[in-house]
Amino acid sequence: MFFPGPVRRMVSDLRPGDHAWLAFAGEDERNLVVGSFIDTALAGEDKVVVLAGREEITLPTGDRVTVVPLSEHPSQALDPRRPAQVLRTEIDRAQRAGYRGVRIVADLTWTLRTPGGAGLVLDCERHIEEVVGPSTSAIAICQVDRRACRPRELAALKDAHPVTVTADPDFADSVLRIDRTFHPLGLALSGELDAARHAVFGEALSQALARANGSPVHVDMAELKFIDVGALAMLARAADARPRGGPLVLDRMPAPVRSMVEMIGLDRLPGLRLGIPHPDVHGPDP
Repeated sequence: MFFPGPVRRMVSDLRPGDHAWLAFAGEDERNLVVGSFIDTALAGEDKVVVLAGREEITLPTGDRVTVVPLSEHPSQALDPRRPAQVLRTEIDRAQRAGYRGVRIVADLTWTLRTPGGAGLVLDCERHIEEVVGPSTSAIAICQVDRRACRPRELAALKDAHPVTVTADPDFADSVLRIDRTFHPLGLALSGELDAARHAVFGEALSQALARANGSPVHVDMAELKFIDVGALAMLARAADARPRGGPLVLDRMPAPVRSMVEMIGLDRLPGLRLGIPHPDVHGPDP
């Protein structure tokens, strides 16, 4: 089954019947999304079912977490019907045991490395959707390491899911939202960044720089409507403090923000670079 365009939904907003897709670029991203998904289950009244491949996994233990191997022997190829068969059984058991819902986690990356793997995964996802889609109690996150996929495979797998799951924002109020990004590594800002929110922005920026460990850090400003001079000064100080690290890259700046950056000379700092232009700003970056 293929969908015209997956809905993007934060992990905290997932609802019964959601068969969600996560193409992670590293363990930090996977742990942030899947960890939150499992923590919510364990803090409430839900059962957790993990469809396990051949990789070792570390999860909370106890009666509320069930780990089910997808193949009975490490050398055995995956039967694409098995995940759905397992889920029907586990959902039925959970309902009879009185759980409010079932949260399902599956990582099929290992299958991509087997002959015909991409086709097998697509087949699995079709069967999983037949179980989860109509359900009033089950939510699933199916994961794959995007580094193991060819672009065409990644696009096909994404289209096989009605929902794409994202991490919850690092900060959000009625004025500003700060999201952590993973490919590229950095932050995405939307709304208005004023003096009242310097502290939360400074904390998020410091954490992004620490996670980067010397690699470039991107700040996506496509949805930013306003930024004050004080916040631009914070960016300048962060860039200036990275003489040996990768640059601080400002991506997709709206024209008014870019004009401010160029007017005060931020674009001339050695530790700062103007990246991808905003869709409404024509002409290549220098």
